[in-house]
Amino acid sequence: MSEDIYLEDGVPVSRQFGDIYFSKLGGVEETKYVFLDGNRFSERISAPRLQPLGIGELGFGSGLNFFVTLDTWKKNPNPCSVMFTSLEGYPAKKSILKSLQSNYPEIPTWPEQWIDSYESKVSEFEHSRSILRWQVSEIHPNARSVFQMDLLFGNVLDCLIEFPMIDLWFLDGFSPKKNPEMWSESVFSQVRKKSKLGTTLSTFTSARFVRNGLASVGFDIKKQKGFGKKREMIIGSFLG
Repeated sequence: MSEDIYLEDGVPVSRQFGDIYFSKLGGVEETKYVFLDGNRFSERISAPRLQPLGIGELGFGSGLNFFVTLDTWKKNPNPCSVMFTSLEGYPAKKSILKSLQSNYPEIPTWPEQWIDSYESKVSEFEHSRSILRWQVSEIHPNARSVFQMDLLFGNVLDCLIEFPMIDLWFLDGFSPKKNPEMWSESVFSQVRKKSKLGTTLSTFTSARFVRNGLASVGFDIKKQKGFGKKREMIIGSFLG
């Protein structure tokens, strides 16, 4: 429920998982380094494609990764279309979403009409407890491509079944120690089922059981330097 999330010095914190949603210092740069650079996003949206580039995110949080990705896509002069599919089991309330605006004024986030439609969908989800979708889209300034968002509210495994095939993964749940459900063998198996040959992934964590779990389902996993003070992170490519 949205009441499980509160603000501490302007940063959203989950009571349930005892972890922050984003760092107030360097959050945009961290998203770019870990998820966009880790998946060669700018290079891949510049290449011609017949189908939209499929991004899969676990989980949505306050939307920081989504808005940084959207902003980067809009600044590319001629990108391919993108389908960004994410999931969230504990949707944030309006004050949490607005904290993104105040902490990161350098990127456009949460227009009022999106907040209103998001809130409406969250209210519906909290009463029904079944999987629900929140969908928005943006046309690129050159009018040749579209960025679509499909956010699923619900349990991670139930939502993953509904994902399309994915070209690159943002594995961005709370810390594996604090939210093991998001990093289980069953989740890794579903990630594999939704991956194509050559699908890539990146994540801030370098925990051994995460590396081993992803390798066991067919990903070639490599460690690299983490962002800022974090020593290591991991990237991977699906070998089948």
